Amino acid sequence: MIEKKQKIVIVGGTGFVGQGLIKYLSSELFEVHSISRHPFNGKPGDQTHYHAIALSDSEQLRPIVSDADWVIDAVGILLPNPLKNQTYQNSSYEPAHQLIHLLAQEIKPKFLFISANAGPFFMRPYLKAKLAVEREMAQALPGRAFAVYPGIIFDPARQSSYWPGVALTHLKSIAYFNKFRPVARSEFAKEVAGILIGKPSPLLRRTVNKI
Repeated sequence: MIEKKQKIVIVGGTGFVGQGLIKYLSSELFEVHSISRHPFNGKPGDQTHYHAIALSDSEQLRPIVSDADWVIDAVGILLPNPLKNQTYQNSSYEPAHQLIHLLAQEIKPKFLFISANAGPFFMRPYLKAKLAVEREMAQALPGRAFAVYPGIIFDPARQSSYWPGVALTHLKSIAYFNKFRPVARSEFAKEVAGILIGKPSPLLRRTVNKI
């Protein structure tokens, strides 16, 4: 029996993946905090604590993450956007780097990074940024850093990923497509919730040797 709620901090909690996690994480088991750059109001009944803080502001971040049981990195982009100056370096790697550097100065929090299982050839820069974070967290947070390896995370709330995800789900019997590991957002959140309370999950293992 869990006597005390775990404190979970989701960095990027207002994004597509972060909101999926928040929707599923039970308020009976978890005290959930969301960190994002912009103010956000949850839906009625949402007991999440929302904080609008830049990741570069360690003085505001520290009191929120220092006593957390888990800090989840749900920040990142799927594709770069030159018009918004969004690159894998400044929108995926650097936020994780800043977070890892902060957590390395603390003792308690475990770190859960949302990595990727595999991707088509044109996604190599995306996967390269993920691997760079994995290497850094393993070195800076030994024994406290974990990664999950989904493929495309899909949900009807985002049509651009929903239909490709559905299509890939039907093609999983073909070896080439199986490595893309499509997972419904609700199922992904369920797996993460299990990980937070110590349950095993297939998402903790990458299914391909080389990405």
